[in-house]
Amino acid sequence: MITHIRMKNFKSWKDSGEVELAPLTGFFGTNSSGKSSLLQMLLLLKQTTEHPEANEVIFFGDGNSLVNLGNFREVIHGHEVRNELYLGLSCKLSHTVPYNLVVTTQGQMLYFSFHTVIREVEGNQVIKDFRYDSLNSPARVVWEDNNLFVNQQNRIPTKVQNCYGLLSSENSDVREVLTGFVSVFEELFSHVYYFGPVRVHPQRSYHWEGTHPKEVDSWGNRAIDALLSASVRKMKSSTKEDGVLIEERISEWLQKMELAYSFQLIPTDSLDDKNYEVRIRKTSNSPEVTLADMGYGVSDVFPLLVHCYYVPEGSTVILEQPGIHLHPKAQADLADLLIEVITERNLQILIESHSEHLLNRLQRRIAEEKITYDQTALYFCRNEEGVSTIERLKMDEFGNISNWPENFFGDEMGDLFAMTEAQRERQKRAEG
Repeated sequence: MITHIRMKNFKSWKDSGEVELAPLTGFFGTNSSGKSSLLQMLLLLKQTTEHPEANEVIFFGDGNSLVNLGNFREVIHGHEVRNELYLGLSCKLSHTVPYNLVVTTQGQMLYFSFHTVIREVEGNQVIKDFRYDSLNSPARVVWEDNNLFVNQQNRIPTKVQNCYGLLSSENSDVREVLTGFVSVFEELFSHVYYFGPVRVHPQRSYHWEGTHPKEVDSWGNRAIDALLSASVRKMKSSTKEDGVLIEERISEWLQKMELAYSFQLIPTDSLDDKNYEVRIRKTSNSPEVTLADMGYGVSDVFPLLVHCYYVPEGSTVILEQPGIHLHPKAQADLADLLIEVITERNLQILIESHSEHLLNRLQRRIAEEKITYDQTALYFCRNEEGVSTIERLKMDEFGNISNWPENFFGDEMGDLFAMTEAQRERQKRAEG
């Protein structure tokens, strides 16, 4: 789980300060307030760990990436290329940790922090420095200007290939410690998954070659492949005793959100037995139709449900505007879905949203003790004169928010008051 993030000179953020993340973290705010950038920082680091060109300092992305940020000039705050880009995070890692003898004792939870500073010199990205600290062992690595300091010892000349420390050196002592941290860093981001606001258009039938995809992907392209894979492998919604088959849990949620009564994946009537249809019944008495014949709400939430139950337990899932096409009740029910996967599957959810219905339901569940207030971290972002700021919403154990921002979700009371005044004025004119 990622516990803190910080960025300096990243897009609209001059300095975000240290932002604490919880099992359920929500970012709210107006359009272009910097909410998405907080999540894009993590996606930028993830795609850098997965980029095949290991000698590229940082991978800003392309048309096939999780995020395409262009280049250093477009990313750096105020487009001032003289500024330095700072990206930092802290985390606790419970997955299998490579090189665990270097970093921590086998079987322990690993806590570590990382930051990197990148600048541009003559049009090329250059690493100024980076640092790893194990927070529950003495291990520490600091790299600066082609020199490595391991556990505060004398400097060792060392060349690295990218911003998180892939080595060019063959020094065995260096390789043991730094490569341990690099492997842990890559392990962390291999368990970070992203689901974006744009969904792939639903199809009338789907072709499955029997593959078992690692994830649904950010557009939901592989949702049906993943669901068929889960069905064949009899995957359950949770490793707990009350876990049910994933397809059963998805059907339950579609009913609860009042989006569909039932669904099933069935082979088509064609000669190719690798083609399948998603058949959905809106009500208990309505005929079955394909996913392509349903509204945007079902086709949007269906891959989201698959995503939440298909990713490995303990993963970090980034959700951007997940309820964008859902009606208010379904948006509220989405909060219950997130609470369930946090508690039953140990997922960490980082969400960007404009939904007051989701937030209101979350406040209610805190009051009802379905989730504790300290399992959440909710933030409101603003952008004033091109600089983003962030404020944590102060929520108590009863779900009350004491520092509710003005016009958080618009001016509802002001609109009602203005409507009442207009009605009175019209009535006076009619009577006169």
